[in-house]
Amino acid sequence: MHFASFDLRDPVFEAFGFAFSVQVVTLANVYGLDPERTSARQEDEAFVVRAAGLAFAGQQERAPGTVLVRVEPEPGGCLRSWLKAKAPEPIRCTKLLLRGLATPLEIVEGGQARGASAMGEILAYPNRLPLPLLTLRCGGEPLAVRFEDRRVREKRFAVAIERTGERAGQGVLELVHEEDASRFDREQEAPPCVLARGDAVDGMLAAQLAFARRAFGLRPWTEREDVPGWARELRLALTLHGMHWTGRCFLDYAGMLRVLRFVAERIEGRRVLAYLPGWEGRYYWQYGDYRPEPKLGGEAGFAALCDGARALGVHLMPMFGGNCVNAQLPRFRDLDATAVLKSATRNRFHGNQPDWDFARAHDTGWQAWLNPGHPAWREDLAAQIEALARRFGFDGVFLDTIHVWVNDADHPVYDGIRALAARLRSRIPDLLLAAEHDYDALLALFPLFQRAWWGRDPEWTARYALRMAHLCEGEPEGRTGVHEFGVWPVREQEPPWRAAPGFLPTLAFQDDTLERSRAEVEAAIDAAAKAG
Repeated sequence: MHFASFDLRDPVFEAFGFAFSVQVVTLANVYGLDPERTSARQEDEAFVVRAAGLAFAGQQERAPGTVLVRVEPEPGGCLRSWLKAKAPEPIRCTKLLLRGLATPLEIVEGGQARGASAMGEILAYPNRLPLPLLTLRCGGEPLAVRFEDRRVREKRFAVAIERTGERAGQGVLELVHEEDASRFDREQEAPPCVLARGDAVDGMLAAQLAFARRAFGLRPWTEREDVPGWARELRLALTLHGMHWTGRCFLDYAGMLRVLRFVAERIEGRRVLAYLPGWEGRYYWQYGDYRPEPKLGGEAGFAALCDGARALGVHLMPMFGGNCVNAQLPRFRDLDATAVLKSATRNRFHGNQPDWDFARAHDTGWQAWLNPGHPAWREDLAAQIEALARRFGFDGVFLDTIHVWVNDADHPVYDGIRALAARLRSRIPDLLLAAEHDYDALLALFPLFQRAWWGRDPEWTARYALRMAHLCEGEPEGRTGVHEFGVWPVREQEPPWRAAPGFLPTLAFQDDTLERSRAEVEAAIDAAAKAG
């Protein structure tokens, strides 16, 4: 985190045992309230702050604008706040600062507390947090804050120790709501923010999930209508690695079918989901232009794989890049610049940058990260998937990196993902849609996710979606196939082919996995068959 070298001198208001300040961040500056034009008083049960002017540069300068903050108690011991602002330039975000917090500041995730970084720490929804909810311990006392927003808009929770002014050394929590960048305006109204401390913190997760059910249609796995009947019978996932970025072939289509036949001799094929990363050719390099790879067996080989899997009862799920392409491919030479993912101020987003060529430069400028909200790009991707599904007849579609979210200035990302998912389901019968990583609104769209074990999957998500191991896991020797990790240690206590509630045991195969790890593979399949 970065800080000013001087005291911003924002007015501090005290109500209901909290001390708070307000800031308004525009596309040109950051503003506080002008204390000479601000009133704060109790109005019935609510505490209300009204500002008729703004200040900036540590109160050296004044600017036109207004702010209205209303805080009131609600049943259960929580407080609910509303914030409206008007500024001289388009507002990027509004900020409520909880000040004077006791130290040490600890961040609580998954029931475990850890000390916040001495340099300050920012936790953002939806890219880091699966819910716009944060729990802290301030000097040992629980504190939780959450937003009730019916749209996917970024929330940032900044935890720090104040460095200047009368409150230097005290804890501060900044609650930042950022507007959709395509809707920046001189006026902004933040969604309600709920604060709780002490015993009231215990009910915050349940309350936020109840809101997500209302706002996004989030439903438990047992009640989901987007889960095909066949998917409820799955007991084992197979990750069949195709072609690496370098062009190294692990399993061609005939090799994949040999693995499926081996597995189907030991467990009913209808219980098996076969996930195909790198099926279309060089992993990531071919992203955006999907077709059977000639060096893996071409169209005839892929058709034979699909027909063979269907005969065995196995369900195939090819992998597609949900928002990433190789911009050097011919179909993207005239790419519309507004399709590229970008920040609120139009910095181009470049996502992950694997060291595919081992130059140790992590320089993947050939990649373009595209926004599913862009109508033409969404149409192109959906049309490719639909044409392939009609021709070859696979049952599932995996959308890689679809969890990546940025506040794109041209098109809302989540709205595009929702439209893409709805279209694919309407055009491909009995389709299982899967994705990588999740947050509350994304959980409402996809019933199956992969998330690496170190991603600290929140326990509550198991109620809403089925999980499988990440494509970089599941090979008995820890080799990660097409993934950039190369080799990753296998979890000896909880290997990814071990059954667990809400988890689909997952086995990965490179070209020689059966020969090198046959005993482990057979034991894993046998366990899955018995569990079914």
